[in-house]
Amino acid sequence: MKSTRILTMVVFALFVNTLWGGEGVTLKNSRSWQLSGRLQFQHVFNPDVEPDARVTRQGFRMRRGRFQVKAQLNDFIAARMQLSVRDARVRILDLDATFRLLGNGYLRVGQFKVPVWREELRSSGKLLLVERSPVAAFLLDYNLSGRQIGMEFGWKTANGIRFVVNVSNGSGMNVREDAGRSKSNFVNNGKLFTARITVPIGEAVELGLSGALNEVGYRTDGLVPVDTRDVIMAVAPDANLRLPGNLELEGGVVLGIVGKNFVGAAEDESFVLADVTGRWLRPFSTPVDNLAGLSALEVAGGFSYVGPNPSNQEFQKMRVFRFGPALYFGKRVRLQTNAEIQQPADDNQETTYLIRTQFTVNF
Repeated sequence: MKSTRILTMVVFALFVNTLWGGEGVTLKNSRSWQLSGRLQFQHVFNPDVEPDARVTRQGFRMRRGRFQVKAQLNDFIAARMQLSVRDARVRILDLDATFRLLGNGYLRVGQFKVPVWREELRSSGKLLLVERSPVAAFLLDYNLSGRQIGMEFGWKTANGIRFVVNVSNGSGMNVREDAGRSKSNFVNNGKLFTARITVPIGEAVELGLSGALNEVGYRTDGLVPVDTRDVIMAVAPDANLRLPGNLELEGGVVLGIVGKNFVGAAEDESFVLADVTGRWLRPFSTPVDNLAGLSALEVAGGFSYVGPNPSNQEFQKMRVFRFGPALYFGKRVRLQTNAEIQQPADDNQETTYLIRTQFTVNF
C-alpha cells in the first residue's frame, strides 16, 4: 500500500508539472504521453431503511476516482497504467504493455480486462446505467470476467471482425499466482482461458460471442485431504444495436456450469443469466449556458435476470429492473439518476429498492 501511494504521488506530480510547466518535462523512454482521469460522485438512497435504524438510509460517496497514463514508446509498443482511488483506498487497475504484430494484430501482457461480457468491457465512464448489471457482478464473482493478470492476443480483419484469445491467472485483480503462493479456490495451478469474437454488421449492429473456462479449486494432502479441483465454464452471446432516433439497445445471455467438485454437490450446477439495456438520447440544438452548458437529455432502462445458483447465496434467482433519466453537460460530464428494483424469486424474501444518483466527469 505504501509503494502504491508513493507511485500515485509521483504520477500526480508529473501530471501537475505537465499542466503548469509542460515545456520542462522530458519523456525519457517514450515518444509521447497521454493523461486522463475520471471522477464519479454518487448519492444512494434506500427507502426501505427507517430513519431511526442502526444503519444509514442515504448519503454521499466517491464512487470512483481514476487517473490514467498512456505512453507510446514507438510505432509498435504502448504501455498503460490506471490507478483507482475509492473510499480512501488506492489500487492499481490496469498495468499493461501492448505490442503491435503482423499489421492488424497485437500481443498484450500485464493486468487488464479479459474479453468477456460486453457490458463489462465498457468503460465505467460510458455505462448505459449508473452501475453495471448483476450479470456482470455474477461473472466477476466467479472470476470469469474483469481484470486479471495474464496475456492476450488479438486480431482485426479487413472487414472489422475482431478475434481475441486470453490466458490469465483467473484469481482476480492484483492477485499473484506465481510459484510459492498459498492455494485457495482461485489461487491455484489452474488458469482462466477466455476468448471473444466481435462481428460488425453495417454501422448499426455489432454481434459478439465470448467464452470462458476457469480451472478452480485445489488439492492438498494432509490429515484431511482436500480436492475441490474442477472448472467453471460460460458462453455469452451479446449484441449492440444503434437504431434511428438516437436509440441504442444492448444485451446478452450467459449459459454456464459450476463444477460439482468445486461446490461440493452431487452434480454440476448450471446457471442462466440475461440482461438487456437501452437508452434514448435527445441532444439540444444549443447548450444552456446558464445551466453549466446543459447539452442533452437521456432516458435509459434495463432488465436483468439471474437464474438459480444454490451454492452462491449472494446470487439467488432474481429479477432486477433499473431505469431513470440523465443529463449531459458536453461530451464528458453526465448526471444520472436510476431507480433499482430487485425482486427475488423466493416469495419469503423482500423486494429491494434503491435510488442512485451519480455525477461522472471524464477529464
